[in-house]
Amino acid sequence: MASVKSVVSLALSLLSGASLVAHGQSDAQSRSYPERPMRPMRLILPIAPGGATDIVARLVSNELQKTLGQPMVIDNRPGGDGIVGSQAVARATPDGYTLLFALSSHTTTPFLHDNMPYDVYKDFAAITEVATQPMVLLVNPSLSARSVGELIALAKSSPKGINAGHAGGVGQMATEILRMRAGIAGNVVSIGYKGGAQSMTALLSGETQFAFVGAGTAMSFIKPGKLLVIATAGQKRSSFFPDVTTVSESGLANMDIAAWQGVLAPAATPRSIVNKLYQEIAKALRIPDVIERLNATGSEPVGSTPEQFSAKLKQQLDDFGPIIKASLPANR
Repeated sequence: MASVKSVVSLALSLLSGASLVAHGQSDAQSRSYPERPMRPMRLILPIAPGGATDIVARLVSNELQKTLGQPMVIDNRPGGDGIVGSQAVARATPDGYTLLFALSSHTTTPFLHDNMPYDVYKDFAAITEVATQPMVLLVNPSLSARSVGELIALAKSSPKGINAGHAGGVGQMATEILRMRAGIAGNVVSIGYKGGAQSMTALLSGETQFAFVGAGTAMSFIKPGKLLVIATAGQKRSSFFPDVTTVSESGLANMDIAAWQGVLAPAATPRSIVNKLYQEIAKALRIPDVIERLNATGSEPVGSTPEQFSAKLKQQLDDFGPIIKASLPANR
């Protein structure tokens, strides 16, 4: 009869061998991915075309096409605050050929909709946070307000109140925080749009009077003076708008909100594929020309690890949930 020692030794040997085989399979899988050069990869954007997010996504897809030698298709699928496009990825085959270009609304949508068809955290594998943009408070130039204080006073004094536009996500959350903390929830109507481009059109036309949007979306409207920026929503002043005060400086403390974009895959995507995509995207975000083009959209490159991006998603879900729920009507 074999001794206990020999049995344990054999078990450890078998486990070690299995580990080596699994590691070898993982390495082989990473080296062979993508293994079907004629099959396009799809990068799904859960928003309508146009705006800074679309530009950033195309920068990433172009670089991935070069490094992976694989055709990549941008697939815009707007609808339901990002639910339509995100659900398509959550249900996709986890082989690295269908990816989600997620944006900030990914961590706010679950608190705005009942019966979500997927779990925004558990049904996705985090790959990397691509870029961030400071949120800016824009007003239509026809509005008399030129500061946060003046905007609040205008909202309180307007018989019918004023309208705020947003495209969901952190823009909506920033709007709700301003309404709650400034005591103007009853004076500001919050109106949602399918994407940043539509939100900007509404602000330009005067359908809405103010909006919190990512700097990238706002840049092309701010420079020619079509829209005015009266504050930023970060903890400190933005390097893109060093002379513009923050909302916190205006008297509403602890406003620290920034827009972001990142890449996610279906939850069961092999770790080796997740790592390879992270490494290729992070490498692209260090290219000087890519950095320059991102900065031109008001974006700052990030390139975080899958673990860091996953932790950020979890933290935002924990932080944003109570804020959003508090802003919703009781009879929702």
